Amino acid sequence: MLRYKINKISEIATEQLSDFYKKTYHKRHKTLTSNWRWWYRIGYSEFESLILSIDNKIIGQAGLLPIDLNILGNKVSAIWFVDFAILPEFQGKGFGQILTKEWMKICPNQITFCNNQSLRVFKKFGWKNNLSTKRFVRPINTLKFIPIVRRLKLNFVNRTLRYLIKKKYSRNVSINPYKIGDNFKIISDSFKIKKITKNNRFAEIIRDEKWLHWRLIECPYKKDIHFFEYKNNFAIVHIFLIENIKKLNILYTYSTDKPQKNELFILIINWAINNDIDLVWAVNTNTEFENIFSKILSKSINFASWSLDQKISETLQNGLLDPQGIDSDIDSSLYVD
Repeated sequence: MLRYKINKISEIATEQLSDFYKKTYHKRHKTLTSNWRWWYRIGYSEFESLILSIDNKIIGQAGLLPIDLNILGNKVSAIWFVDFAILPEFQGKGFGQILTKEWMKICPNQITFCNNQSLRVFKKFGWKNNLSTKRFVRPINTLKFIPIVRRLKLNFVNRTLRYLIKKKYSRNVSINPYKIGDNFKIISDSFKIKKITKNNRFAEIIRDEKWLHWRLIECPYKKDIHFFEYKNNFAIVHIFLIENIKKLNILYTYSTDKPQKNELFILIINWAINNDIDLVWAVNTNTEFENIFSKILSKSINFASWSLDQKISETLQNGLLDPQGIDSDIDSSLYVD
């Protein structure tokens, strides 16, 4: 095997990272090059993404996000596995396993959302998985998503489906979004008094003020982040255009009073219908959302975990308490400059 070197990402020149990202993340390479310090939360802890090089050329990366979890009432450091890549010409030569083994030495508690291919690799290293987290989708402009309707220009089908969708979500009450950047104090103040559900069966991501500031105010696409409010229930959303599809991703919801999440979601979808949004998307474990979104299009997400500590490992196997679209890179990986 060729001689290789593994470094923390902060030890690598941005120019080298840019060359690697061009080859591995074609659409995102400019975004990653400009914002990798935010993306991988550099400086939050000693845990950093790893870079694998041969002859000063980057051939692989194991990305991570350092986070804190509440497990059995204790604050536990953990890392969230993201952006794993090996250059095509070096795949199948054992470098992926080398990088994974080194990555697993960084922190004793590790989690990720992953595809089936990655899950098969993780299971070889003793990871466990849980399928309770779901991605919910509500297509609004069907013309964009049903090829035969688009190809045959069946506009009457699109109009009929849109009418039925609008009728389902019609309400006498309406709400409008506010930009996060201009109104962050409202979010910050309400965030401090949000209702918190406790359940020791699950690990909980610690979303404190430091986390909130990193995820929203320091975010490179802050201009596209908004929030809705209805009866002291809040929804932080990402509204953006990608490949000619206008999306509204519901990133995070919380309340400071009686929870009315279902009604909030319906009002958001109603706003989306009236404002030319093509697709509304959310991540949650609440199966009731299948009645709000499309049940047929809801899809389980692999949540995988590993820990050196047996009790923590058993807790992580149950999944996360209240996972949402703001967690990991489910939403942020869609952002393109």
